[in-house]
Amino acid sequence: MGHPDPSRAVEAVRRFNRFYARHTGALHERLHKSSLSLTEVRILHELAQERASTAADLSRNLGLDTGYLSRLINNFQKLGLVARRKNESDGRAHLLSITSEAKAKVDEIDLHVSVETAMLLKKLSAAEIEQLCTAMADIERLLSPVCGDAETRLRVPRGGDFGWMIERHAHLHSGSRPKFQSEASAAKLVSRFLAAMQASTPRIACWVAEQESATRVGAALLTAESETQARIELLFVEPGARRRGLGERLVAACTNFAHGARYEQVICRLEEPQDDLCGLFTRTGFTPVQEGSGVVWQRELQQMCVD
Repeated sequence: MGHPDPSRAVEAVRRFNRFYARHTGALHERLHKSSLSLTEVRILHELAQERASTAADLSRNLGLDTGYLSRLINNFQKLGLVARRKNESDGRAHLLSITSEAKAKVDEIDLHVSVETAMLLKKLSAAEIEQLCTAMADIERLLSPVCGDAETRLRVPRGGDFGWMIERHAHLHSGSRPKFQSEASAAKLVSRFLAAMQASTPRIACWVAEQESATRVGAALLTAESETQARIELLFVEPGARRRGLGERLVAACTNFAHGARYEQVICRLEEPQDDLCGLFTRTGFTPVQEGSGVVWQRELQQMCVD
């Protein structure tokens, strides 16, 4: 599969924007019979939720021009929707707060939006809602700037995770092979793992790395290579979530589980050199061993002896 055509990607994004604008009614100048525009509601909502307290906060959070924002804030003051006071810790700035009248307007609009959104989602099944939420989270992650402080947790797999792991691993780690070959290989590994799960096979585990808004950004499987050796498989982290220690956390989860399951060694086979994974295994205490045309990264596990 070749690289995507940039012009087609641009048109796809613009087409989605037009669809979303029509679908949500965002093209309308006024919202829900309110005298406020969409931009004005967004500003008041930021203040109501205490996500912003200065004009600089609002400009940064909403991506608004400072001159345009200043005019809107001045109009809010005249209408009695926003109060402005001096910032004692910074004489150059003013602190903004929403008035009770404006807060009531925002709450009413929020209620209307929530009710209408709930009515929209009633047309979908539970599986379709989950698919929609996942797709929206992926769009937000891909189009947002890299955030180094995004909270990430490791969780056990849920329905749909394994299909996602196959697709993402094939896309990220196909190397010089055609993607369908990498996908077939990943599917075999997942099929074997699921069969072992259904048979309640002990000493195997899987982790999915998840950011805020249930955005999946990485995963790893741990299987039994032998009675004494555990094997890490399908380890990956999405490009936008790398360099934050997430790969180390996934490897640590695998090695800690293997230690508790009384394995003596953890390995990971790489059919082709992958600089990112080689660096990750080096940092986490693994050593490379040549095996045929590939490399096996292995780490000895220190078992505690009890007299």
